[in-house]
Amino acid sequence: MEEKKDSVDSPVGDTKLDVANVTNNDDTKEGKGGIQNYLRIFRYADTTSWTLNCLAFSTAIGSGVTLPLMTVIFGNSIASFNNFSVDGNASQNFESTIYQYILYFVYLFVAKLVLTYISTLCISIAAIRTTRAVRQAFLEHTLRQEIWHFDKQDNGAIAIQVSTNGNRINQGIADKLAIFVQSTSMFLASFVVALAIQWKLALITFTCIPAIFLFVSGTLAADAVIEAKVVKIYSRAGALAEEAFSSIRTVHAFWAQKKMVKKYDELLQAAHVEGNKKSPIYGILFSAQFFCVYSAIALSFWQGYRMYVGGEVADVGKVFSVVFATLIATNAISALAPQFPTFANASGAATELFTMLDKPSKLDPLSDSGQKPAKCNGQIEVRQLKFEYPARPGVTVLNGLDLSIPAGKTTALVGASGCGKSTLVGLLERWYERSSGSIELDGLDIEKCNTKWLRSRIRLVQQEPVLFRGTVYQNVANGFVDEQLNLPEEKKMALIREACTASNAHEFIEQLPQVWAELLTFRILLLDEATSALDPKAEQIVQDALDRISENRTTLVIAHKLSTVRSADNIAVISDGMIAEQGTHDKLLEHQGLYAKLVAAQDLFEEEAAAGTGTEDQGTLTKEISKKPSLLRRETSIAKEDPTTTSEVTTKNAESMNYSLVRCLYIMLSEQRPMYAYQAILVIVSVVGAGTFPAQAVLFSRILQVFNLSGSEGQHEANFWALMFFVVALANLLAYFTCGVVCNIISQFVTHVYRREMFSNILGQDMAFFDLPHHTSGALTSKISTIPTSLQELISINLSLILINFVNIISSSILALAYGWKLGLVVTFGGLPPLLLSGYARIRLETNLENRTSDRFAESAGLASEAVSAIKTVSSLTLESSILEEYSNILGGLVRKSSLSLCWTLSWYALSQSIEFLIMALGFFYGSRLLARGEYTIDQFYVIFVGVLFAGQAAAQFFGYTSSITKATNAANYILWLRNLKPTIREDSLNIDSKPGDDSGNVKLSELNFKYAQRPSLVLKDLSFEIQSGQFAAFVGPSGCGKSTMISLLERFYDPTSGTISFANNPISTYSPRLYRQAVSLVQQEPTLYSGSVRDNIALALETDDPASIPDDLITSACHQANAFDFVQSLPQGLATPCGGRGLQFSGGQKQRIAIARALIRKPRLLLLDEATSALDTNSERIVQQALDQAKEGRTTIAVAHRLSTIKHADVIFVFGTGRVVEMGTHAELLARRGRYYDMCMTQGLDQPV
Repeated sequence: MEEKKDSVDSPVGDTKLDVANVTNNDDTKEGKGGIQNYLRIFRYADTTSWTLNCLAFSTAIGSGVTLPLMTVIFGNSIASFNNFSVDGNASQNFESTIYQYILYFVYLFVAKLVLTYISTLCISIAAIRTTRAVRQAFLEHTLRQEIWHFDKQDNGAIAIQVSTNGNRINQGIADKLAIFVQSTSMFLASFVVALAIQWKLALITFTCIPAIFLFVSGTLAADAVIEAKVVKIYSRAGALAEEAFSSIRTVHAFWAQKKMVKKYDELLQAAHVEGNKKSPIYGILFSAQFFCVYSAIALSFWQGYRMYVGGEVADVGKVFSVVFATLIATNAISALAPQFPTFANASGAATELFTMLDKPSKLDPLSDSGQKPAKCNGQIEVRQLKFEYPARPGVTVLNGLDLSIPAGKTTALVGASGCGKSTLVGLLERWYERSSGSIELDGLDIEKCNTKWLRSRIRLVQQEPVLFRGTVYQNVANGFVDEQLNLPEEKKMALIREACTASNAHEFIEQLPQVWAELLTFRILLLDEATSALDPKAEQIVQDALDRISENRTTLVIAHKLSTVRSADNIAVISDGMIAEQGTHDKLLEHQGLYAKLVAAQDLFEEEAAAGTGTEDQGTLTKEISKKPSLLRRETSIAKEDPTTTSEVTTKNAESMNYSLVRCLYIMLSEQRPMYAYQAILVIVSVVGAGTFPAQAVLFSRILQVFNLSGSEGQHEANFWALMFFVVALANLLAYFTCGVVCNIISQFVTHVYRREMFSNILGQDMAFFDLPHHTSGALTSKISTIPTSLQELISINLSLILINFVNIISSSILALAYGWKLGLVVTFGGLPPLLLSGYARIRLETNLENRTSDRFAESAGLASEAVSAIKTVSSLTLESSILEEYSNILGGLVRKSSLSLCWTLSWYALSQSIEFLIMALGFFYGSRLLARGEYTIDQFYVIFVGVLFAGQAAAQFFGYTSSITKATNAANYILWLRNLKPTIREDSLNIDSKPGDDSGNVKLSELNFKYAQRPSLVLKDLSFEIQSGQFAAFVGPSGCGKSTMISLLERFYDPTSGTISFANNPISTYSPRLYRQAVSLVQQEPTLYSGSVRDNIALALETDDPASIPDDLITSACHQANAFDFVQSLPQGLATPCGGRGLQFSGGQKQRIAIARALIRKPRLLLLDEATSALDTNSERIVQQALDQAKEGRTTIAVAHRLSTIKHADVIFVFGTGRVVEMGTHAELLARRGRYYDMCMTQGLDQPV
């Protein structure tokens, strides 16, 4: 059935959610938003930034004073105009006086131009510098945290923290702050000017100030608390998105996109509910200010007339100066109002970051504390070691372990998955603190050692190796320790070449057009399943390299593939957290204990021994190994290029529809049907709010006439027009309260809809989308947060204020033209076009700057995300300082380039903010001439002048929103581009009901060729073979030969370049991808578990909207089949036990068994196993293999394996080489053939001579 479009469905009310649980389930104290956290941001400003800030604040104050000074000029001009109206013969005097006033306007223009430019430029540069310091401090404190901090599933995504929260802080302390200071200065200067002119009337008029500040402070405090909760929820949503993007193959394999979107939407719903609580707050915040100011204006006219009649005010110009000062204060408040949500957002973002910055590290890798012995021999003694993971209290992993690891010798650990082997490595690396017992290095307890010194003496090669962004040289150089970092470049290169040669990586690196080896200064080598993912030949080469590197070094090897540890000096078998037996390979075999049983389970030559073929000399093998095949594994990365899709995503510059803002807003607002009523209300109240300004001009002209009246008539008229101003105040109260409420409702709805739509659309893309360099999981997570936030920033109160300013410009200009077309035409078309041109130039320049800045921030967010995702590798290699330095360099480049761009961009902004004074000068010049010639009355002149004054100020304020406009335009274009980016492999109307038939599970390849879009050579060449329904087939061969590529093609992650793949007698391209993948299950080499319970992770494979409805029997049955039931039952909460972020709560073998249970629960007809048992110990592997053997009954099973013991009972084995099948047959047949497969088996045969 066809799904409804996300963008028109209401996200509100569809999901019942415990919001309190979502916002407060953190086990640490949640930070509260508030002004103190906003002010705390400035502690990260250095001397230069403070100098720039001080200069910016002082010039912003000066810039704010210019407009109140204009009221003095305007008030004085009233006397000149009145004198001229009384004595028409004084025209020459009148014109010379007016020319003097015009000159003052020019002076004010120059002053505001320069002061605005300096203030905005300085504060923008200072903001970038300060935000950089906050980002760096946050990443540094994150990297300082103990490893178990990262086991928590509710930690927010690092990409969200450093990008979205960093951007919000930057916005809150940059030009918005300058506008705030300028507007505050304007407000206070207006008050001072009014006091200087007529103190009593000024004090009466400005009684609104205390009320305004009371309302503002109260609403901001309430808003900051809610914003802190919203930021926390969005951070958790970002962590979920990052998990999904980083494991996109698993999501697609189980067609779990809808489930991921549902989980993501539950968090968005929680944020939506919290965000809606802001509506009355914003209504009060905006309406109270305008109501107070206009009420004060009404009071000032009423009281001013009484004081004028009573003789307290001799000059009517003073009354109008005070009133005009109040009007300027009104405009200042209208500029202040939209800044408060920005400050609240910055405060909320800062609260989230400061939660990490305030968290003390219990095991700081960058601390200088601890001993740093001059020499490290490598003798390790483990005594009575006990340990429980902090996230799983009560579950003892190591229970009194005693082990001696002699210096310069190789010690191997073997045993069942979860028995504590990798845990011991973590304790040696000091990733965790032991419960009791001791670990000593050369007689010194490692807890007394400096953490960085300890880790620099140890080198770890993990089961899932991590390569970081950058070149091969940079990845190898990550192994440098402190003293090597200061060596000359030539010596560094020599060390890198030496390390690559020692690790057998040098030859294939030389063949690359542009791996990672360990540098040779360490004393202790830890190998945690270092060769589990390699084919036999590559394993032999790497094993030779590791044997050579480990010579004269203390080496601890963890292995399930026992052929890699048989030459160890001591082998320790761990069971139930204790040493069960230990000794050499031969002695343990003689003992016939646990180890002997493990060895027997991996014997590959049972059939051949019976046939008498097991005594063949290994000359063939040695000859093959001497060829040293490439160890480079080809990434299954870029999909087949499609002209309608992939070409659109190959460059970052193409990621936009290039629509105008108006078109984008029309599309987005028109499709939000549930918001139509709110949009209509918003337009109406915005027109009412905008009508205030021309209404003021008319009221102003009417009140002028009141001062020419006397007696009861004058008092009556004064009372009436003052009442009219109060009516305007009431209209503003209603209009702006409604604006605040409605805008928040719309913005919360829109950001919810488009966050969900972006997440859904990204999850639906082909693999090619995720394989592009700029589409890392961190970069995409950053986009999914920053882009809707940028859109929300505009579609909030800003949208209403922009609409109000736009209507103000039009209505005030029309009023000016209606009252006097000559002067109206001159000031409207002579003054507004330059203002609009300067504002447009700023928008264009800022758009380009925003695009470049966005890319740079995405790069820095990707680096931070990458570092945290591979935190164990980072800590093991002591890369914290290097990563911080690289991060600092990226942000430093951003500061330099952005600062240079701002110098030119902000000049246009300053012009748009100051040119109104030239428009006033033009109005005074031409208006005075019209008055002198008798063409206009003073009443006409004042109405036109005031109308144009408000229009100019509205236009200037409109261009004050250009940063919001720019970001929103880019954001909307990206969202619409993403919506129009259709994946090649998708469910559509043609295939929606097409699925494999129920009667067959055969797989057939016909002349299949495949190459990746960005690589010239074919990866698979002319493959044609068939696997019968119900058969167990195996793909084996060296790394890079195309085995895993075949699995990707069978899953239909990619389509072949040519040829076809058929399943159930039909090409898989004719099936619905969803229905086809329902019949297929995949277990990958690196299992992926998601935040949530064990039950949730297993149930992910079933298509149901309610995982709770899945019977427990079905879950437990899958666990039994995968040999996962016992260890799951032993967990504190059983199936309800949280897995933690990326499954970090479990060992590799435990994760793999949960992943196998997830694959088996859907009862697939085609089971794909890509190194499915590589992380299992021998006993678990045997049991799981038996389960898989049982599970394969009635279904087709295809396995990729390097550990050949797992596939020796396969019905057919395909041996791949350079993209082709070079051998095919059963295990016995291929052994008898003594070809490539035979050589691979010889490498892994434990009963063969060493």
